[in-house]
Amino acid sequence: MGDIDFTKPEYYTNRELSWLGFNDRILGEARDTSLPLFERLKFLSITASNLDEFFMIRVASLKDMVHAKYTKKDIAGLTAGEQIELILQETHNLVNLQYSTYNRSLLPALKKRGLQIIEEHEDLTADQKIFVDKYFEENVYPVLTPMAMDSSRPFPLIRNKTLNIGALIRKKTAENKAEKEGHESLEFATVQVPSVLPRIVCLPDGKNGILFLTKGCYLFRRFSDPYYVEYGDLCRCTASDSEVVLTLNRQKTAEFGGLRAEGAAYLQKL
Repeated sequence: MGDIDFTKPEYYTNRELSWLGFNDRILGEARDTSLPLFERLKFLSITASNLDEFFMIRVASLKDMVHAKYTKKDIAGLTAGEQIELILQETHNLVNLQYSTYNRSLLPALKKRGLQIIEEHEDLTADQKIFVDKYFEENVYPVLTPMAMDSSRPFPLIRNKTLNIGALIRKKTAENKAEKEGHESLEFATVQVPSVLPRIVCLPDGKNGILFLTKGCYLFRRFSDPYYVEYGDLCRCTASDSEVVLTLNRQKTAEFGGLRAEGAAYLQKL
């Protein structure tokens, strides 16, 4: 038996991909039905916060290497650019599994145990709508600061590790023209979800109903005049020293169809 060359890349696993594998194992705990329900929710939230740190530090370092044209391979035989491509593939799979775990496993389990999470404003009862509207007017509206972007206003400063609601809007006076020009007439606006308020609002219905503050994308319509809100979605900001990443909510991709495609084409130009 000859000597083994331990410098061969096939004997090693890339450090970043190994870390994603670790996060995937944490997600496995969230999918384990033998664990208490709130423990599973905690494990799911851990995987999300881990990804924030991973992209702010590790992926940011790899991007710095790419920008500096650093092409030396790591011990697993991958350049920084190759690592980023593989990381994005694995991350998309991981995030899809996160949403699947939350929507198909955890939400039904919560509802079965009597905890009703209201997903849409339209699902509220008449009394609940009155309560939510009053809560918004008295507690939320005073601390919101919407910001728009156009040729005269640069992309707004968005704080690191914050939740924001992004919207694509059109001027009402340009509606007919907008139909001809497509996404050229769209404008981008954002409002930060206030961190001084609780993320969860308990509804006074006696049925354990709750509403996430971040589900209030419809609240953007409060500021919309004289605009139409064509599309609104939740996004999370993570920043490194060199760039800002906005992570869009992937949960409702299929529901928006062509509108989301149009919005994506516009956002690529920002």
